[in-house]
Amino acid sequence: MVAEDTVFSVLYEKFLFWGILVGAITIAWLLYAMIRYRASIVPDTTELDHIVVGSFPVDRHNTKIEVLFYVVPTIIVVWLVVLALASNTAVWVIPDDEEAFDIEVVGQQWFWEFKYNDELTWQDDARVSGIDVAWDIVDDNITIQHLSNPDATNVTVTVGTDSESHALDVATGSTIIEKTFRKFSSLSVVVEDSAGNELHRWGHIPLNHKLSTAAGDHLIVPCDDEVVLNLFSYTSDYSELNSTYWGVQHSFWLPEWGIKEDLVPGLEGGTVMWFMADDPGTFNIRCAEYCGLDHSKMVGYVDVVSPVSYGAEYCDVDTGVKKAGGSS
Repeated sequence: MVAEDTVFSVLYEKFLFWGILVGAITIAWLLYAMIRYRASIVPDTTELDHIVVGSFPVDRHNTKIEVLFYVVPTIIVVWLVVLALASNTAVWVIPDDEEAFDIEVVGQQWFWEFKYNDELTWQDDARVSGIDVAWDIVDDNITIQHLSNPDATNVTVTVGTDSESHALDVATGSTIIEKTFRKFSSLSVVVEDSAGNELHRWGHIPLNHKLSTAAGDHLIVPCDDEVVLNLFSYTSDYSELNSTYWGVQHSFWLPEWGIKEDLVPGLEGGTVMWFMADDPGTFNIRCAEYCGLDHSKMVGYVDVVSPVSYGAEYCDVDTGVKKAGGSS
């Protein structure tokens, strides 16, 4: 389902409203004119009321209505132009890179690679799961509060590529994982029930960390923060970035948000896409540019999560993607 409060979705609804309104008035007037002046009606033969097809009724007309026929459509057209230009301004003004969350996206044959230029620590909504994970940055330990969720029995902790499972202290509802957690390592804490079903996830993505759809990774972005994607494309032999002659053109497409941006070979600085999401969830990534034999395999997902290190408690669950855009 397309996010309902994207810039383009809102603009579409406004254009649809005015289109339906004008169309309804126009059709109503046509129906009235067809009935009022149908062929079976004998016209008045007096000189004052007689209507001659193709001639303007100079002696009988309403100046106010005629002016209204010009003024009202002009106002509507100008209003629609203002709406369209306002949306362009909203999406094409790229946020300041120093303020925004920055990620590099590299299109390869045939998968997406994501490099994080900012670190991200996040977790699922504790109000929904009844589980809260806290990272003690002094002792580098993890504390899991799970008293509000009696189904939580196990936790899988992953540091880098090493995973361990631990039983939760069901009696107290609080469990401390005494393990060294470092900011420069990728970290994951997954709380599960006795059947192995995931109940709550906490994660940390360090600076310069790379994720790849070839490995089944999702692009993970924070909600309520401006996210800037710098888009680049590798050559087919992975030897050069954004090559003019041997580069492969892709198009990074988020269909449910109504935005996409091309990865154009030959542009040294690449292209840019940005968005700010406020609805948690998982959304599709597609390639909208034919890029070779396995073009259909260039699929992926973007997860909108609640950052715990940016001052935002949890994502707003009632709305969607606020705004998005891009630039070459």
